[in-house]
Amino acid sequence: MNSVARALWNPIVAKEYRSRMRTWRSPLAITVHVVILGGIGWAVFSAIANSVPGFGNQGSSGNLGQLLFTFLIIFQVALLAFITPALTSGAISGERERQTIDLLFVTPLAPFSIIWGKLLASMSFVVLLLFLSVPIFSLVFLFGGIELDQLVAAFALTASTALTLGFIGVAFSTLFRRTLAATVASYGAAFVLLLGSPAFGLIFPTEIGVNASTTPAPPAVALISPVVPLLVVASNQPVNGYGVRVSQAVQMQQIKGGSAGCAPTLNGSVMCSSGPGPVAYSPNPPSTPTTKLPTGFLAGLQYWQASIVMQLMICAVALAISAFLLPPVRRFHLRRRPTLSAATT
Repeated sequence: MNSVARALWNPIVAKEYRSRMRTWRSPLAITVHVVILGGIGWAVFSAIANSVPGFGNQGSSGNLGQLLFTFLIIFQVALLAFITPALTSGAISGERERQTIDLLFVTPLAPFSIIWGKLLASMSFVVLLLFLSVPIFSLVFLFGGIELDQLVAAFALTASTALTLGFIGVAFSTLFRRTLAATVASYGAAFVLLLGSPAFGLIFPTEIGVNASTTPAPPAVALISPVVPLLVVASNQPVNGYGVRVSQAVQMQQIKGGSAGCAPTLNGSVMCSSGPGPVAYSPNPPSTPTTKLPTGFLAGLQYWQASIVMQLMICAVALAISAFLLPPVRRFHLRRRPTLSAATT
C-alpha cells in the first residue's frame, strides 16, 4: 500500500466506518437531512408560487430559480453547521472518556494519522449528505437562472465550510477532556464563523477614501463565512453596499460641497462629488458587476474562492494545534527541564 493509500485509509478510518454505519443514527441523520432540505425547497417554492403574480412566465421563472437556489444552499450550510460539530467534537474526547485513548497511543499510528482518520471518517459522512442533496438542487435547473458553474462553486464552498468546522471540532476535542465542553465550544465556533464573520463586515466595514477610484472589497474577515460568498454565487453579482462605507472625511467634504468625495453606487462604480453637484465616475465601468475582489491581499479571486482560501488557512492551524496537543508526551517544552544533579541537591 503506497503512502497516498495509507493516508486515505488506515485502521482508524476502517473502525470508524464500521461503527458509524452499523448504528441506526446514520440512516436517521441521512433521512432527516434529505427530508428537511426537500421540505424547505417545497415550502419556498409554494410560497413564491402563491405570492408572485403571473407565476410561470419566462421572466419570473429565472428569478424563481435564483431565489430557490439561494434558500436551499443557505439552509444546507445551516444544516451542516448543526451536524458537523456533533460528528467531530467527540472524536478524541470520547476516546478519553471511554479510556481507550491509550490503546491508540501504543499503536504504530502517528498522531497525525489518528487525527486524520477521525476527521476523514466524519467528513465522509458529510460528503455523503452533499451527494444525496444533489437531486434536490437539480430541480433548480427546471426554472433557469442558475448555471452549472454556480452549483459547483456553491457545493465546493459548502464542502470547505464543513471541512473547516470538522477541523475546529477535532481541535476542541483534542483540547478538552470532556465531550460536552468540546461540543459547546465547537458549536460556539460554528456560530462565530457563520454569523460573526458577516457581522464583522457590518460593524467594521472598509472605508472609501477621498481618492478612491473604485469600490473596495469588504474586510477579509467578513468573507470567512460562506453566507456572503454564497449570496454572490447565487445572484452572480456582489452584495450591494455590504462591508464598505464612506469615510468621515468624504462625508464632511460632501456636506461642505468640497471638491472630492466618493461613495459606492449600485452598479459597482463610484459616485464622486466635484464642485456643487455629484458626478458618477468609474475609470473602467464594467458591463456587469464583477464578482471578483477588487482590492485586498486576495484581489482577483472570486468571493467563494477567497472564502475557501481563508478556510483552508484555519484548517491548517487547527490541524497543527490538534497534532501538537494529542500526544501524551510533548516533544517540545517551553521551559528547560532541570538536570539530575540540580534536582538531587
